[in-house]
Amino acid sequence: WRQSQIMTTAIRVMEALEAVGRAPSILKVKEEFRRLADGYGYSAFMCTDPPFAHAYSRGAILFDEWPTAWRRRYVQNKYAHRDPMVLELHRTVQPFTWTDVIARRTHPKRDWNIVFEASEWGMRQGFVVPIHLTGGRVHAVTMAGVDPRVDLQARAELHLLAMYAHARALHLKKNEPEEPLNLTSRQREVLQLVAAGKTDWEIGRILKISGNGVHKVVERIKQRIGVSTRMQAVLHAIRRGEIAL
Repeated sequence: WRQSQIMTTAIRVMEALEAVGRAPSILKVKEEFRRLADGYGYSAFMCTDPPFAHAYSRGAILFDEWPTAWRRRYVQNKYAHRDPMVLELHRTVQPFTWTDVIARRTHPKRDWNIVFEASEWGMRQGFVVPIHLTGGRVHAVTMAGVDPRVDLQARAELHLLAMYAHARALHLKKNEPEEPLNLTSRQREVLQLVAAGKTDWEIGRILKISGNGVHKVVERIKQRIGVSTRMQAVLHAIRRGEIAL
């Protein structure tokens, strides 16, 4: 009976891997992963590229099904900088559960509250698969639910499925045409001057707006592109033909 159960599980996992590997789009990868994760009791998930560096900004997420209200709170409070789970995924190559990290209690109490707050959205337990790539980049697949499976067999199966889903989504993303940035004429003007090395005050003088107004425009540009620094915004805009040197 035991051998039959192992064979049945192996066939089920292989069929799941094949389905992910055949997915023709990132949306289809997400649909397949949703079906698989649900079978283990995980109602929320996120596959990030790269994880959390620009906390849920455009372009950082490969696919996800994450509570919108929790995402908003997480970003507004800048939780990514001190979330124990984010810090942990940069320290290990092994998958881990939220309770694995909590049990060690090596973080300040206020940081643990980030994990406990997530339970308001039905995320009481989570499983994180770190994915370390070349160049020191760290991606991750995170899953969460009310009472999901975290036994050794489930961990092993989900680890494999997460790696496959991430690899397929990343491959599809690299082969997709980039969406246009659709910057406004004002945003392009400001970014062109940022590329020329001008300060907010100098740009404001040139465009006859306040330095604070310039700062707000730059922040909107960064959010639209999905980056965290001005230099990254400039490089993205040059590469995509929005501005020129």
